[in-house]
Amino acid sequence: MTQPLYAKCLAPDIANGNVFPAIRGRKIDFYCKGQKLCSFTGNVFQSNIAYLAAFEKRPTGEITEEQFRSLKVCRSFQDGYKQIKTNLKLHKQPESGEVFKLCEKFSSFKDRKPPVISVIDIELSLESQNTERSQDRIDVVLFHRTLQQLWFCEVKTLDNSEIWPRNGKVKVRDQISRYRDQLKRRQKKLLKSYQQYVRLMNKLCGVSLPEPKHIDIKVDLILFGFNRKQLSTIKDVLIPAFNGEFVCHRIGSANSVSSETLKKWWNNR
Repeated sequence: MTQPLYAKCLAPDIANGNVFPAIRGRKIDFYCKGQKLCSFTGNVFQSNIAYLAAFEKRPTGEITEEQFRSLKVCRSFQDGYKQIKTNLKLHKQPESGEVFKLCEKFSSFKDRKPPVISVIDIELSLESQNTERSQDRIDVVLFHRTLQQLWFCEVKTLDNSEIWPRNGKVKVRDQISRYRDQLKRRQKKLLKSYQQYVRLMNKLCGVSLPEPKHIDIKVDLILFGFNRKQLSTIKDVLIPAFNGEFVCHRIGSANSVSSETLKKWWNNR
């Protein structure tokens, strides 16, 4: 990709982990701070207008109405790139923010050799088999480089109501069960898609990932957003409510996840 926005802004940020790319059919999405920074489709970049309040020589703090009238809007995504990234912080969500922390640390597309287990995709969207929803969206896809195997995980924070039992039901159990059925049904097709995905990403990012050969159809839960005092509640209330239907890996913050943590989680699946 030779567009100036990619070459001068996005590519360096992908290389250092500040931006995470993901191919969606004929489109490429670029994520930053847990939000979709921009997309590239039909040879054009586009972004959510909510992020695009970027001004030339932007002042800080409070300004007068007269100063506001004199502000000049940046004329290109490239010129406003730094401000647009800053604007993303105003819209961050707890769970997508935790997912992106994993991307920053373990992206498969950084300019160094990735760890044995790395993040290869986020927000994987699959056409739902349920008439109540159009899409099923899996939060994060991890890749074991040595085993060439894909591992799919749902991410929740402790304050998400979907993980708590209510009237004998736990929404996340149904959610992960749907995802597991999706992976089982689409296993061969998904594997071929991700093999193509890796070939394209290798070219786009200048990396040399091996193509995946296997898909693990088990879907795990990664739980973030809690402190030590809440561990007993997780153990006594949530884990029994999950009924052993999936593995729940838990750690207070994605900032605390290391390569060894991912290896431990992989081995405990």
